[in-house]
Amino acid sequence: ARKLADEGKDTATSALDEMAKMLHSAAGYVDERLGSDYGRYARSAADGVSGFAEHLRSREVDDILADATAFVKKSPVIAIGAAAAVGFVLARLIKSGIDAAADLGDDDKA
Repeated sequence: ARKLADEGKDTATSALDEMAKMLHSAAGYVDERLGSDYGRYARSAADGVSGFAEHLRSREVDDILADATAFVKKSPVIAIGAAAAVGFVLARLIKSGIDAAADLGDDDKA
């Protein structure tokens, strides 16, 4: 179980690193389209995601679980809301992936 948890942590930190890179890349586009203030927000978000990835990378799985348990006990309403929000985002991502795959299948038939 520990090995799987460590692999999951590595996968999560790698995904967060990729997301931070995408946000940094998008910041230039945001600068052009919406203005430098919004680009600064995108860069700030990228830095926050990158910092969170580093924080996770430096922690042991047991410490992360203990922190999460303490947070849920301290703020159960926020934890439930965050879980619902993450679930909604994941559902939308999965649905958009399924829709994109279906669109590709339709293109192959045409």
